[in-house]
Amino acid sequence: GIVSAIFLIIVSITGLALNHSEFLKLDKINIHNGFILKRYGMETGESIQSYRIHQSDTLSHFGGQLFYNSKSLTSSETPLAILEGEPITAIATPNLLITITIDGELIEAISMDGLSSLGASESASPVLVTSEGLLTADSDWIEFSANSGSYSVAALNQVTLPQESINALLEKFQGNGVPLYRVLLDLHSGRLFGWGGRTLMDLTAIAVLLLVSSGIAGWLRKSRRKPPVRHV
Repeated sequence: GIVSAIFLIIVSITGLALNHSEFLKLDKINIHNGFILKRYGMETGESIQSYRIHQSDTLSHFGGQLFYNSKSLTSSETPLAILEGEPITAIATPNLLITITIDGELIEAISMDGLSSLGASESASPVLVTSEGLLTADSDWIEFSANSGSYSVAALNQVTLPQESINALLEKFQGNGVPLYRVLLDLHSGRLFGWGGRTLMDLTAIAVLLLVSSGIAGWLRKSRRKPPVRHV
């Protein structure tokens, strides 16, 4: 009874709030709590990986997407290397070769399995390091040829974004968060915690039915008893 009362209180409070959602404006209030966002499959700002590019700009990987500052470029895995150039900059991921302009505009995303890094040869030509060997790209990053010379690779310069930049990325990726109305509705039904939450709410409903039925049965048994004879 005590255990079921805890969940019954949750159901009662959330039910009252949902019944007056328009007055409380629950659909206008958005939740950005990390725990709540994870329950809805949304990434939090903690998973953002950012790198310095073009001196003052940032390249960020978040939620399976690449962002140039707060502008989405393409879906991809985490960057492995960045090779800056004029007018084309190349970005390597495990399965993509991504080229962008100096202003961060996407030029092309080429599927290339086995790509592990990007470097520059002694003559400053771009070099692609793949599982099948080295490749040299032309100035337009269109044609590739085998390479066997020496090359150097620049390390990724990882940076920490300021909070306003994190907020801009979060807004781009997940909008304004989750409406409080949706959270209360899923908490009311137990869906906020998956099948375990739904099971607990089902058990609570069964427990309440047992409490009510046993209470009524006890009252009926008591009412059928003959009243005790009082002697003065």
